[in-house]
Amino acid sequence: MGNTKAPAKQSRTENRGAADEGSAKERLGRSQEAYVAFAFAAADLLLEIDDHGRIVFAVGASMALVGRPARLLADTPLIDLVRPDDRKRLAKALKRMAGGARVRHTLLTIDFPSGDSVPVALSGYPHPDRNGRLLCVLTHSGGLVAPPDKHGDTGLLDGDGLSAAAEQLLREGDEGDYRLTLLDLPEMQTLRERLGAARTAEFVQEFSDYLRRTAVDDAAAEVGEHKFGLIHSAAITSEDIAAAVAGIVDAVAGEPVPVVSSVHTITLDTAGMSSQEAARALAYTIRRFAADDEQTIEAIVDGAKPSLAETMAQMRAVKQAIECGDFQLLAQPIVDLWTNSVHHFECLLRFRDGGSPYDTVTFAENLGLVADLDMAVCLRAVDLMRSGAGANPSLKFAVNVSGRTLASPMAAARIVRLVESVPDLRGRLLFEITESSEIPDLAAANAVIQEIRSYGHPVGVDDFGAGAAAFHYLRALKVDHVKIDGSYVRDMTTNDKNGPFLRAITQLCRELRVATIAEQIEDEETANLLRVYNVRYGQGYYFGRPMQPLEGFDPVAAWAAGDIVVRNGLLFFGAKGEGGSEEQGG
Repeated sequence: MGNTKAPAKQSRTENRGAADEGSAKERLGRSQEAYVAFAFAAADLLLEIDDHGRIVFAVGASMALVGRPARLLADTPLIDLVRPDDRKRLAKALKRMAGGARVRHTLLTIDFPSGDSVPVALSGYPHPDRNGRLLCVLTHSGGLVAPPDKHGDTGLLDGDGLSAAAEQLLREGDEGDYRLTLLDLPEMQTLRERLGAARTAEFVQEFSDYLRRTAVDDAAAEVGEHKFGLIHSAAITSEDIAAAVAGIVDAVAGEPVPVVSSVHTITLDTAGMSSQEAARALAYTIRRFAADDEQTIEAIVDGAKPSLAETMAQMRAVKQAIECGDFQLLAQPIVDLWTNSVHHFECLLRFRDGGSPYDTVTFAENLGLVADLDMAVCLRAVDLMRSGAGANPSLKFAVNVSGRTLASPMAAARIVRLVESVPDLRGRLLFEITESSEIPDLAAANAVIQEIRSYGHPVGVDDFGAGAAAFHYLRALKVDHVKIDGSYVRDMTTNDKNGPFLRAITQLCRELRVATIAEQIEDEETANLLRVYNVRYGQGYYFGRPMQPLEGFDPVAAWAAGDIVVRNGLLFFGAKGEGGSEEQGG
């Protein structure tokens, strides 16, 4: 008996050992594969999911992301870890992966056993070797997208939140299944007067609740005064929404109340464009709707339907110009008003199609392309300063960088890396911060500015005294100079109202030891008056128009044109009869 059992026991032991070895090899292979994908995705937690949506393998920071040890995740349905409100979004993402698509940054909320929750982003794709399985990555979503702001009284998103929701839905696919409806209720004030404060508040709450119920994934927003928007399924029409709004008014009022509401719908069609491109175009339309009080909603939305395609075409043209370098930099002299020497040149962007650089840059800001544009201009300026007509050590050049670029951590890091890489241009490469709207975080922007300055590159603020660049910038931002907006300079010889503002700006800057530059100087009388106001530098057609360097000259003489002349190897603004002429150097 013993002789007959021993071989069986040995056989079982050998088989178990072989199985364990095979299992270990399988686990090792799986682990190595997982870690490769984990490293490739630069993520925090990698999951392998079977065709039933269950986790079969997990590695990474599981406690931080799902609140459970990785070893306990096996056989757990991924959907059980996700907040119920997000499960439909997860199921849709997994379905797309199973169909062969790569999914990037689907935003979810993980519920911890402790009751806490963590926002995460899910990315994934089909397993390359195991049919029916998926490789998914969970990472912290805080660095990817800021949580959308909601109005406290209504629970509705703001305009940026609606744009973010649209991008999320477009990223998940289902092209053509969604509609964006914009609503304008211009008679809200009349409604308040008729219903009174209490019933108006009841209407607003009922109306907001309806928008949220009707919207997909809570994507309903108050985008401006009496202006609203929501993303919903194709089964709901603008007529349905208009009728529902009227019904809510009548129910709250207790009687039929005629309310004029404009309700128009746009199809979220991403044909021929990426989800990010479509979302940017859509965000541009939403901002126009929120900001434009001159046009009716009908005009804006009717224009928005074709303008999505037009915006996409313009966006692609800007992107192509950036990627192909299809632009040029012209240089305009900035002259020291006290010595008439050329202090530096401003690099001015010009597109080869002749389009307005201001309109294009503003467009790029609104669609999130300005950081790429800024970087392309900076690199072109660096090339200019390292070769040919810009290489002389006495020549300095300033480039414009949008405040929105500084507000983006990733974009700001690119600028800082650039200045780190050009130690040969310290003191010669200057930066001017431009912004068509308020810089959202001045403290963060100032930190970037100080880092740039620490590498020896002066930084200034453009268009000071107009728009967002106001006096509080000088309190929040430590800079080397400010450029006084041309609106204060153009008619200063005929309009004495600007005098006190100019004196206030120059006095404050002098006390803060910040240099001043006045732009749009057109004549000698204006230049002389600015000297009286103690403005240090001047820029404008009086001193010289934007130009390209002349070929065949040394790096200094190449910039001599009009009244800009070379004296002792340096550039000066020389009035006629003082050693220069309009033809000299031309």
